[in-house]
Order: sequence, then C-alpha cells, then structure tokens
Amino acid sequence: MRNIFKHFIIVLISFCQIPFAFAQRDSLNDISAFIYLDSFVVTASKAGFDKEDFIGMVRADESFLEAFHNLRFISYESSNYFQFFNKKGKEKASYTDIINQKVVDNCRTMEFKNIDYRGNYFKKPSKRTYNYFTSEMHDRLFYTHKKVCETPNKKLVRADASRMEKYVFELKKLMFKPGEKADVPFIGDKTSIFEAPMVQFYDFKISSALFNEEVDCYVFSADVKPIFENKNKVVIKHLKTYFDKSTFKVIGRDYQLAYAAGLYQFDVQIHVELTKIEGKYYPINITYDGFWNVPIKKREATKFQLQFYDFKTTSP
Repeated sequence: MRNIFKHFIIVLISFCQIPFAFAQRDSLNDISAFIYLDSFVVTASKAGFDKEDFIGMVRADESFLEAFHNLRFISYESSNYFQFFNKKGKEKASYTDIINQKVVDNCRTMEFKNIDYRGNYFKKPSKRTYNYFTSEMHDRLFYTHKKVCETPNKKLVRADASRMEKYVFELKKLMFKPGEKADVPFIGDKTSIFEAPMVQFYDFKISSALFNEEVDCYVFSADVKPIFENKNKVVIKHLKTYFDKSTFKVIGRDYQLAYAAGLYQFDVQIHVELTKIEGKYYPINITYDGFWNVPIKKREATKFQLQFYDFKTTSP
C-alpha cells in the first residue's frame, strides 16, 4: 500500500510541474490544459512522474458502469421517488415505491411494495405504461417484471444486442462514464473532455476532501472555463470524481450535463454514490434534478432519488 500511495503522490506533483499535454496539440494552436492542486496535495507531494497516470485512472475507471451491471446479480431492496413538474415549476405527477429483488442462480425476480402515485404518472397503471420517458428509461434500467436469467460477464453490452439495447448502453455511458465519448446523436463528440478539441474549454483540479463528511478522498474535478460558461461549446458543465485515498477506487461522482442548441435542450445534475461488497461495487444512492427536451418526446422536468440497501450476496 505504501508503494501505491508513493506512486499516486508522485503522479500528483508532476501535474504541478508539467503542462498536461494532449493529442492533437498542433490543431489547437499549442493550447495545453493544466492540473491545479490544492495546498494539502502539494504539501503531500514528493517528486515528479509520468503526467498521464492519474488522468489514465480517471478515464479507465468503469466502476459506475460495472456497479449498475452488478445489480442484476444480487438481492437487495431499493426505494424510488419521482416528481415531475410543469414549465412553471408546479408538480404535476409523482411516484414512490419500494422494490425487493431476489436473485437465485443468476435469475432475478422483483416484488413491488408501497406503491403510491399522483397526477398523470401512468398511462395505464395496471400495465405500468408511463406518460414520461424518464420513467420508461428507469424501468428499463432497474425494474424486472418477470423472471430474468443472465450469466455475469465483463461485456456490458452484447455484440448481438438490439439497436435499442445499444442506444440504452450509450446513454448509460453518458450518464455513468462522463468524460468519454458516447455515441449519442449531435452531442457525442462534445463529451470527450480529455481530448482535443474539448480539453481547451476546461479547468482541471486535484484536491483533497471528505466524501459525505466521512471518507477521506482525492477529488478530480473538471469545470468549464468561465468564458465558455454560456456558450454551446460543451455538454459536461461540471464533473467531480471522488477517489478513496485508502483504495484509490471511485466511490462518488457529481456532474452536470447541459446543452441548448437546435433540437436538443437539457440541463441535469446527478449525484451517485457507490459501496463495495465482497470485492464488487454497487450503487447506494442516486439523485437527479433537471429537465430535457428532445425531438419526438415532450419536455420533462424531473427530480428523483433512488436508494439501494439490504444487499444479500447469498441466495435466500
């Protein structure tokens, strides 16, 4: 562990000393991004090392995607709370429930409890057809309405997946692996914030902070430079990733995705927390607050919170 910590600190000091160069610098008129360090991190640093290492950790991390994939293979309970608002900010629909997922031999079933809804949340409550696309996507990602059996593997999307499955996977990349390119029409290239030409629009920083006032973390953040704040140059307005200092694993992330041009308008803020159980990561808390307006679908302004708990790694 000491060697890992030394290596990590070595990476940090290098960011102080060397401009963070990226591919295609010439095409950007030699624009370089710099990593800023807070005083605590600078004090802890000892020597220089390869400047690419830390950013490589951020980019290679797939803990969030894997955490949501892992939910398919563990028994748990979760509470779900949704609110939908009109253009004046008045609530027009809401929904709450508690779900109990049971997994036996990689086959999962789900029981719905304490269901309560108001307004026009459903088109047909008996068939669980929704008036809101956000709820449809949530259902597709988290709910199971019949017995489903799968084999755990590292491939998060199959080669023979349907067009809709691949589209949903790209949306999950956008939501749970921000900073990397997601194959989403019109905005995919704008999500690659660590590559040219997007890197020039951001300030990057490494700092030290407590996550949820409990876990001591290194924090990697990316924020749009003030001069680009109100321009449609970017999709990711803010990204903050928390690395547990004791394990160097991602345990939390805050980010804002926003865009307003042409057929797409959206502005959403997301907070995600993970926990580790028997060597695997699982989400324990997701909050979402924002709106989106895309072609063919009606505008939706939504707040929701999902909480996951009572995980059981053995079959009942």
